[in-house]
Amino acid sequence: MTRLFNAQAVNASVPMVEKVVAEALDDVERRLAADGTCDLATTIARDVPFRVMLRLLGLESAIDVDIDTLARWSDASLELFWGRPRGEREVALAREAAAFYSWLTDLVSQPAPEAGTLLGALAGHRLPDGEPLGVTQKAAVVYFMIIAGQMTTTQMLSTMYRRALREPGLWQQFAAEPATVAPWTEEVLRRDPPITTWRRVTGRPMTLSGVELPAGAPLLLMLSSTGSDTEVFEKPEQLCPYRSNVRKHLSFGIGRHRCSGAELARMEADVVMRMTAARLPDLRLSDATSPRMLALLSFRAPLQVLVERG
Repeated sequence: MTRLFNAQAVNASVPMVEKVVAEALDDVERRLAADGTCDLATTIARDVPFRVMLRLLGLESAIDVDIDTLARWSDASLELFWGRPRGEREVALAREAAAFYSWLTDLVSQPAPEAGTLLGALAGHRLPDGEPLGVTQKAAVVYFMIIAGQMTTTQMLSTMYRRALREPGLWQQFAAEPATVAPWTEEVLRRDPPITTWRRVTGRPMTLSGVELPAGAPLLLMLSSTGSDTEVFEKPEQLCPYRSNVRKHLSFGIGRHRCSGAELARMEADVVMRMTAARLPDLRLSDATSPRMLALLSFRAPLQVLVERG
């Protein structure tokens, strides 16, 4: 996975991402011209991460379902695993997740995947005992990569769009000074990350902040709160894009658990925000009220970002 998303691969993919974003902005402009409004959360913020992820993983030509279907399956999986569905809702979500998994098992079972793609890497991988990965193992990896590579980036972009358009003068600044986008997005990741918590289990007995924990203890890590640690960040409630330690937050995890797509997400945020501001400097929120929020155990983001020109 790391080889597919290392710095060299991310840098080389910038022109591709810019092309994908330009095409998505064409669609946004058509919607604005036709309807007067457009929801950025369900158009560019959703579609760009999907298309970029599928291309980088070499899956685009192997996919025989549309983005709407993949998004529906991914949404259902997140709510099923990190929400609190009950009764008929839980059954409906499980059916969607099962359909997703069934489709993935067919996908990873295809013969002779191309070298240099995710499917090719999975086909060539060997376990410590020399055995190849089984179908269920390969399907699980692709399942995770599609959801993790798309959903969290969509949530990140939706949050950034809404925050940027709410701040007086900021959107126009992005249009006039595109270099200001990248450090600002880092601060939003620190203060308002899409992944707010994560679950872990202790591998051995340990003491954490004076609390004795046995092996196997379930933990809920409050990742979003780390960006507000006053021992690390001065005036953490303020967005200060030029902090000396602007990247010291844990929004992408750390160590062996660090997100393998962190640099890709950063690059996508920079490209999407600066290209949107350059193309649509007169964009503004058409609904100033608080939006409906995705509020699952580990994920939080606006479900809608309605905009208009003016």
